[in-house]
Amino acid sequence: MSIMSLIFTTGSGILLLISSLLKIISIKESSNAIYKITFFPKTISKLLGYLFPFLELLISILLILRMYDLWVNTVAILIISVFVIINANAIFKHNNEECFCFGKFMKSRMGIGGLIQSSLLLFSLLPNILFNNSNVITVLSFQNYNFEFIVIIITILLWVISLMLIRTTIDKLLISEN
Repeated sequence: MSIMSLIFTTGSGILLLISSLLKIISIKESSNAIYKITFFPKTISKLLGYLFPFLELLISILLILRMYDLWVNTVAILIISVFVIINANAIFKHNNEECFCFGKFMKSRMGIGGLIQSSLLLFSLLPNILFNNSNVITVLSFQNYNFEFIVIIITILLWVISLMLIRTTIDKLLISEN
């Protein structure tokens, strides 16, 4: 269970890292996107839009390096739960606004793609609450870079790519239907 948890949590951390860095690169657009997809007043939304990518960056780094920490996992689960709620709300309101989740690099929309991706992220982190697992530092400290190490790293990267492909595929399928 700890290897599976390591793969899922590290992959989720890497996905959040990519997402946060792409938002930080285009911080102004990120701030505008938060205003479009939330119900907060403009000034609060803009402030959240500027602060959130840095919080996401911090959490992603902590997930990758200290994924067994209860506080890190709790905050990450809370943030991802907000993603689930926002995307579920978008589905109920038939709101398919662009969410700027991956900055300008990859167009993504609110809705079912975001709900599925966020739910997978959420389920990926839950085992860390139940089990005290190793982290990436443990994996990188292998004395011998052996086959298992390579398999774990490749599997983590495949999980990240899968999460991104699931999101973009669903978004593209839904756009083509409209």
